[in-house]
Amino acid sequence: MLRGIQMIKGVVTILWKDLLVEWRSRERLGPMVVFVFLIILVFNFSFALGGSALHEIGAGVLWSAFVFAGLFGLNHTFAAELDNNCLDALMLAPVSHSSLYLAKMLGNLLFLLVVELLSLPFFSLFFNLSPGLYLVPLVAVLTLGAACLASVGTLFAAMSSNSRLREFLLPLLVLPMIYPALIWAVKATAIVFEHSRPSATGALATAAFWPGSLTEPVSFLLVYSIVFTTLALMLFDQVLED
Repeated sequence: MLRGIQMIKGVVTILWKDLLVEWRSRERLGPMVVFVFLIILVFNFSFALGGSALHEIGAGVLWSAFVFAGLFGLNHTFAAELDNNCLDALMLAPVSHSSLYLAKMLGNLLFLLVVELLSLPFFSLFFNLSPGLYLVPLVAVLTLGAACLASVGTLFAAMSSNSRLREFLLPLLVLPMIYPALIWAVKATAIVFEHSRPSATGALATAAFWPGSLTEPVSFLLVYSIVFTTLALMLFDQVLED
């Protein structure tokens, strides 16, 4: 019980420190949001984005933007500690390495969720995404997809943090591992967008709040995030020592 309380305190302390650093520096969120906006803008000029584009390529465009912006943010996971040569001191602090991983993972998850929230208006503007209750399941899909990326990305960010080529190495490590989750995230998002397609009468197809076909991809994303978070907690000590 006491160990669990100490672990939670360690997570909260490190997470709060990272949030304060980001609030003062704005080194991650600003560029990530701009990056997502530029990707959506490029697709806007590359394709004729009418109403049908939302159902044909919308999910792929959205997750491509989120993943590549997320990789930029993941590269800065341990940037503050490396720049100040205090990663070793943090490892010697009276907090478990599991607390360090969870704090960094939750920080990455929060940054990804904020980026997703801020970029959705741009996406809605270019892809004619109408507001409605059918978008509530989209929140679950985006959250679970971000959790998958954060759980895997935080582990590999620690693994590549001491490499001179970490900006190049991290995508090579993360993308193959996140690929299955990315496929299911795109599929789930496409199902939500398809659910928003106007019916023959012109009304949005919102009769079913949660489409039955959405359960399978959402379940996969949930299991994926739990499994890889557990594996990362088991391997994080070894990663830091190496």
